[in-house]
Order: sequence, then structure tokens, then C-alpha cells
Amino acid sequence: MKLKNIIYIIICLIIVAGIVVWKTAGFNMELQYSSRKQIELTNKTGIEISDIKKMVSEVLGNTRFIVQPVETFGNAVSIVAEDMTEEQKNSIVEKFNEKYYSEDSSEEDKESSDKSSDKKIDNDDIKIVSIPFTRVKDVIKPYILPGIITLVLVTMYFTIRFRRLGYKKIFAKTLIVPVVAETLMFSIIAITRIPFGRIAITLGIALYLMTIFVLTNKFENERIKILEELENNN
Repeated sequence: MKLKNIIYIIICLIIVAGIVVWKTAGFNMELQYSSRKQIELTNKTGIEISDIKKMVSEVLGNTRFIVQPVETFGNAVSIVAEDMTEEQKNSIVEKFNEKYYSEDSSEEDKESSDKSSDKKIDNDDIKIVSIPFTRVKDVIKPYILPGIITLVLVTMYFTIRFRRLGYKKIFAKTLIVPVVAETLMFSIIAITRIPFGRIAITLGIALYLMTIFVLTNKFENERIKILEELENNN
């Protein structure tokens, strides 16, 4: 069996396995796209993101989480976690109060607390918001139409420029190669459980550009070869 045929078989097996994993377990979505819990904390003196990350890490352990500022003044923060119980939320709030409102804090923290008329945050005032997961098709939706338009334009260009190679051959390869490459990449992501999100989309765009570059070089070399053969025959 030729090496090329073996490669084709391996690609087909990976794609089939990827489809099976996708249908049974779905993609392992990045945190901002998966089902998650969120709380927001605020004060009047300003919040250090690094401090919040440290206290959240102490409470949640190995649970995935993201800490992001939500105000331009730096006095509000959003904590998004893969999961969060009421007890964990209360613990985070207590640590937050100890850091920014405790009378036993350092002199620097005392000075910050004196500047604020805030009262300590009550556990009952902070609610855990459950956010549902984002579907894969909704994540890639903004890129579908531009991708289709780009593929159509590239196909038209290749078909005209490399018409000596045969319209059907150029048309088929320009459509099939990028689609197979993208499907293979997403299958590998599904199988290996690499988080699907912005990085995967960036890789998809880079892979598409790479396939177009490779096809351009391949078609150009074949076109030059045909032109040289015509010149030699004449």
C-alpha cells in the first residue's frame, strides 16, 4: 500500500473518531464558553486583581476560574468559575472583607479603608449567577460568512489563473483540501480534549491560510511545468 493511501486512511480514521467524540462528549469548551458560575465584588478604594486571584485560588483549588475587572475605575471585579458553591462564595466574600475592610489589616490597608465609607459586604448581597454554555456553532458563527466568501473568491481566482491544470481539478482541490484540513484539526481538538475557544479559532484561521498558501505553490509549480513543456515541444 502506498504511503499516500496510508495517510488518507489515517486522516479518515481521525475524522471519524473526532465526530464520534463530538457527538458523545462534545468539545471541551474554554471557561468563557462553558457552563459557569459568576459573582461580582466591588468597593470604593480599588481592587488588586492579583489579590483576588490569590484568594479565589485558595478557596476553589483546582477549579478553573477567571478574574476580570468590570469597571474602569478598578473598584469592581468579576469572578467566573467552572463551579462555585454557596460555601465557597461566602468564603471568598469573607476573604475579600478581610483584605479590604478588616481593622486588623496592615497600615496601608487601614489607610485605604479609612478613605472608604463602605461597609463590609454581606454574604447574602452577593448572588451566584449561573451562565449556560455557548454552543460551538454560536462561537464560530461570526466567521462562517467571511470564510465562505473568502473561499469562493479564492476558488474563482485559482480556477482562472490555473485553468491550464483543468477546471475540475482546481475547483475540487480548492474546496476539498481546506475543508478536510479544518475538519481534521477540529477532530484532533475533540479527541485530545484541548479547550475549544479563541485559540482553536485562531488555529483554524491560520490553518486555512496555510492550506491556501500550499495550494498556491503547488498549482503555480504545476503551471510552470506545463508552460516549460509547451516551450520545449515548440
